[in-house]
Amino acid sequence: MNNSKLQAFCLLVELKKLAPVAKALGITAPTVSFHIRSIEEEYGIHLFRTNAGGYRLTEAGEGVYHFARQMVQLQKDMDRFIENLLAGHIGSLRLGASGLPAHIFMPDLIHQVSTTYPEIRISLEVKTAPEIEKKVALQELDFGLIMETKQENPLLHYETIGEDALVLAFSPSHELAAQKDITKEDILKYKLLLHTSSSSTNHFIEKWMDPFQPSIYTIELDSVSTIKKMLTFGKNLAFLSVSLIEELKSGVLLKKDLHDVTLNRKIQLIYPKTRLDHKMDEFVKISVYEIAKQLKMSSTMT
Repeated sequence: MNNSKLQAFCLLVELKKLAPVAKALGITAPTVSFHIRSIEEEYGIHLFRTNAGGYRLTEAGEGVYHFARQMVQLQKDMDRFIENLLAGHIGSLRLGASGLPAHIFMPDLIHQVSTTYPEIRISLEVKTAPEIEKKVALQELDFGLIMETKQENPLLHYETIGEDALVLAFSPSHELAAQKDITKEDILKYKLLLHTSSSSTNHFIEKWMDPFQPSIYTIELDSVSTIKKMLTFGKNLAFLSVSLIEELKSGVLLKKDLHDVTLNRKIQLIYPKTRLDHKMDEFVKISVYEIAKQLKMSSTMT
């Protein structure tokens, strides 16, 4: 049954006259009468006693009114729920990120969202970029922050929010530490430490190493912390984002920027094309761009 019919019926019971009901609903008095007749015809009953003066309920009308009030209230509750949900006052936010964005973006983003929308539940999954893409496409996650993979999923929107360049990292005790100009051939004399075969970082390193055979020159590890620890032994090299090498400040590790455009990577915000934007979604997007600017990783960088 059309909810507007029930609203008209309930208001007529409560206000007793057609005119105030019509005014409250923004319709005409004949339309109110039409709604009442429509309910009566649908159920084959009379809602009001027509010979009693005014609008007095029949026994059937009393029963319908009992349930109609509940249905109208449920509709109001649902409308209020949807309104609060779209405004970000209730619900959840499921975030996903690959290694670098999880480290440098997510703490600030989660803090800002939880401060502005304290009622919502927030969760974060940290996996490789392809895994995050898959989960967002399946709508198991609402938003993802990843390093570009060069294989965009047609089900997703991709927004470039920043850029990052990989640098060569090594120990001060490494043989290349004293060398001013480092070539690709110099680097390939040593083992390169890579962060898992499915990570976006590997995509860039293997492209950079071409036409060499990556498997001969690499050791794959599933932890950036392990990679950095192994670098301190002075035997290996690694390509890492400078944002992940806190050890530069203390001199435990050194970096070399090779100024190679093939080592530049986009940082991307991804979300399903079918997602309906609401107030909190807009807040998430704005916050991510603001964090990128603060980190000087904005996509407008040159």
